[in-house]
Amino acid sequence: MCEPKATRTVDVTNRSGIHARAATLIAELVRGSRCKVSLIKDRERVDGTDVLQILSLGTRCGEQISFEATGGDAQRVLDALVQLFADNFGEDEEKIQEAENPQ
Repeated sequence: MCEPKATRTVDVTNRSGIHARAATLIAELVRGSRCKVSLIKDRERVDGTDVLQILSLGTRCGEQISFEATGGDAQRVLDALVQLFADNFGEDEEKIQEAENPQ
């Protein structure tokens, strides 16, 4: 039986790229799904549940990353990942700028 498969590509807009906290959020989201998710950058593919593998991609702001999900809730998990990236991993860019440039 063939399992549903879906792919998505996102632009990384978070100023810090995919750092440790972001990689942890990605892995936790994937672990909570019922499917297998891979992250793909250039020609490198890593397991979406492994924080160190996600970090090994070295994804920076302005780069693209693709997701490939296989399983019953593939579309749902990809939608959630896209939203996580759109929300910059819950980091408030304005607060970060204020902390870096106190007046």
